[in-house]
Amino acid sequence: MPVQTPLILLQHVFKIYHEGTENEVRALNDVSFRVQEGEFVAIVGQSGSGKSTLMNCIGCLDQPTRGTYQFRGTGMERCRDSFLSRVRNREIGFIFQGFNLIAGLTAEENVEMPLVYRGFSRPERQRRAREALCAVGLEQRMNHRPQQLSGGQQQRVAIARAIAAEPSLLLADEPTGNLDSRAGSEIVKLLHRLHRSGKTILLITHDGKVARAAQRMVEIRDGRIVGDHPVKDAASAF
Repeated sequence: MPVQTPLILLQHVFKIYHEGTENEVRALNDVSFRVQEGEFVAIVGQSGSGKSTLMNCIGCLDQPTRGTYQFRGTGMERCRDSFLSRVRNREIGFIFQGFNLIAGLTAEENVEMPLVYRGFSRPERQRRAREALCAVGLEQRMNHRPQQLSGGQQQRVAIARAIAAEPSLLLADEPTGNLDSRAGSEIVKLLHRLHRSGKTILLITHDGKVARAAQRMVEIRDGRIVGDHPVKDAASAF
C-alpha cells in the first residue's frame, strides 16, 4: 500500500537570528515533524518557545535558515516570494487572535475580500461568503459590521473568511486569545465541527486546555519539540 505524502513535512528545520554572533538566537532548533491531511494538531508552547516562528514558516510567511519544509511534497524553503504568496493565497486559511476584520465592511464583505484576489466572480464570491457564514452560524449577521458583533462573532467571521476559499490547511494562531472562556469554548467547538467535515487544522496556542481539544499535541520549548503525542478524549475537552 503506497505511503501517503504528508501535507506538512519539516525535517531538521532551524531558524537562527544573528547567526555566528554573540547575539545568536535559535528560534527553531532542529525541528522535525509531519502533519497528514485531515489531522487536527495543536502546537503548544509558552511565549518565546518558538511556536510563532514555526507558524510563520509553515504558513510561508518566513523561511527556515536551514532544513527542509515540504507542503504537499513541494519544498518551500527555496521558493520565490511569488510562489509562496500563491501557496498562502490558495492553500492556507489563516485565523488570527486579533480577528483582522475591516471595520467599514460587513461580515459578508469581509469574507468576500480575499476571494477577490483569487479571481472569483462576484456571484461566486457572494455564494462562497454566504455559505461560509452559514457554516459558522452567522446567517443572521451577514450585514453587520465588526463593531456590531461580539468578539466571538467576529472570530466566527474570521473563520468564515478562512474557509471560504476551501484551503487545504486552516492555520489558527491563538484563536481564543482575545475571547472570554465561554466564547473561546464555542470557537474550539466550531473548529471541531470543521475538522469533522474534513478540514486539516493546525492550532497554535499557549493554553494547554485549548491544545487538548485537538487530536494530537506537539509541545515546543526553547525552539525544540519536546513532545508529540495523541490526545485522549479530545472531543470531550470542551
